[in-house]
Amino acid sequence: MKPPGPLSIEAHRERSAYHLRAGDNLAEAGEEGWAAVCYFYAAYHLIRASLINDPVFDDPTMLSRVRPELAPEDRNTSRHNGRKKTMNGREWGVNELVSLLYKPLVKDYERLHQASIDVRYNAGLRGGLAPLRESLRVIQAAYEAGDIAAALPPDRRDRGE
Repeated sequence: MKPPGPLSIEAHRERSAYHLRAGDNLAEAGEEGWAAVCYFYAAYHLIRASLINDPVFDDPTMLSRVRPELAPEDRNTSRHNGRKKTMNGREWGVNELVSLLYKPLVKDYERLHQASIDVRYNAGLRGGLAPLRESLRVIQAAYEAGDIAAALPPDRRDRGE
């Protein structure tokens, strides 16, 4: 049996929508912590779809201007955090790629990721669900507007900073 490959852009969009619905249902049921986890994964899948579609990964010159160690296959990373060194070189995580490529979304993405960590591994959700839902809304709006790409013109890339 062939191992599954990376998800398509459409599959990431579908998973994002699924996690959003699940999060809303959990929030309605009073499970705000697990709703926060779902909201993070809704954002994660939009970011993954953006990475796959980002033209910066198709242009080696532009990619090396962002960071010389980046490679076209880094668009397919699924891990949250990278590894410093492996036999194959640096392994990037989604968090690092957001920081490098999508600076206007860093605060919102990190807020959602940290909330997910707090729910899954720490004492639980801190600060309520409303700011997290807003962070997800910011990421969704940027995705829907086509504004999540390192190769955007400067006037569009700087919007919202």
